[in-house]
Parts: sequence; structure tokens; C-alpha cells
Amino acid sequence: MRSAVLSMVVLAAAALAAPVKNCKLKKVRHTAVAYVDTTVTKTVYVTEVAVPPQAEPTTTIVYGQAEPVIYVTTITNVYVPEPSPQPPVYSPEPAPEPKPEPKPSPKPEPKPSPKPAPPPVEAPNSEADSCLKTHNTFRAAHGAGPLTWNQKLADYAEQYTGDCQMHHSGGPYGENLAMGYQSVEAAITAWYNEKDQYDPNSPGFQSSTGHYTQLVWKATTEIGCYNRKCGNQDYLMCEYSVPGNMVGNNGQYFRDNVQ
Repeated sequence: MRSAVLSMVVLAAAALAAPVKNCKLKKVRHTAVAYVDTTVTKTVYVTEVAVPPQAEPTTTIVYGQAEPVIYVTTITNVYVPEPSPQPPVYSPEPAPEPKPEPKPSPKPEPKPSPKPAPPPVEAPNSEADSCLKTHNTFRAAHGAGPLTWNQKLADYAEQYTGDCQMHHSGGPYGENLAMGYQSVEAAITAWYNEKDQYDPNSPGFQSSTGHYTQLVWKATTEIGCYNRKCGNQDYLMCEYSVPGNMVGNNGQYFRDNVQ
């Protein structure tokens, strides 16, 4: 027994003393590994829009702790296109206001031609015609226009001579009366001859020249007469429109109408 034990001790000592080649001491342990993932974001400006390759993540193992911590760093490259320079902002100049179009000048309308004067109305009989012509002959010598016959005025004279009493009718017209002459021409000539008593330097109405001034009154344009037979005498009444012998305005009406 003792020999057996001794033999084992010897063997063991020999085993301890004998060198062992290529032999390393290895320890086996169970290690818990904790992973910490950190993300680093880089901003890179590029001029072209392209997706570059992603960087490979790196792994770092740190020993010497009870439990090694493995840091996993993931690099993410975010490519943002470099902003291109913007052109300067100019305020637009205000558009020029449109010039107003010139208004067309109105073309002058041609003046209407004056209507021709109606032909003079002929007197209905020889006595009426003699009255009209005799008046116009005397008027022409004083720059007054010719009269035209107006039957309405002649009818008015006929009505107011019916009593064969010579007197003015007091109507709205100018009026000359004559009685006892042998013809209408003689009666009208007697009216006209009053011009010898008219003084143009002192214009105005006078009873001694009233027949003459009415006969040649420029503003008068129409006449109508009636010669009534009253026994052996003629009674002539002539009506005038526009009436003459206008009084007032310091005699200016006579200056304008009696020449």
C-alpha cells in the first residue's frame, strides 16, 4: 500500500517536473456581452443628387470589465443638396400706365342749307295786288324787304271796315287807314309822302308820320288789306305783321327800322 502511494507521488512529481510543449493555460468562462448602439449623423452638402455608399459600421470590444460592452457605431450620411445661390430679388418696376387714347375730334356736321323762302302769296284780286306791289316799291327805296300777302290779315281788315266809319280797330297788328281816295295806289302814296315831315335825326313816333314809318318798317314781313266801297268813297284798311312804330328804347327801334 505504502509502495503504491509512493509510486503515485513519484509519478506526480515527475509529471510536475516534466516540461509540457505548446501548451497554454486556457480558462473558459461565460461572458455576457452588452451591445450599445450609438448613431452619429453627419450632414454632407453635395452638388449632385446621388446616394453615396453607406459607411460600414465599426465594432469596438472593450475588455477588462466584468461584462464587456460592445459599442456599435453606425454612421449615417445624410446628403443634403447644397442650396444653389438664389438670384437677387428685384422689385418689378410698375408697368407704365397706358396713355389715354386721344378722343377723335368730332367732325363738324354740315350746316343744313337754309330752307328756301316760300314763294310770295299772290293777292286774290287786282286791288289787293296793287296794294302789295305799291308797298314793296316804296319799301325797296328804304332798304326794307318785300312784304308777302296774308289773307288772314285781309279778312281782319274786311271785318273792321264793315261799318264804313274810319277808326282804328285796336287789334294786335300794325294798321293804316285811308278814306276818300280814288284808288288804293293814291291812298298808299299819301301815306308814303309823310316822309317829308319825318326827321331821322330825331327818331321816334309822330302822329303826322306814323303811316310812313309803318309802311317802311323793316321788321314787318306780311300785309293784308281790304278796300271797302262806302257810297261814293273807298275805305282802305291795311294790317301789318310784325307791327311797326314800336315806341321806347330812346328811339332805337326807329333807328333800326326806318331808313
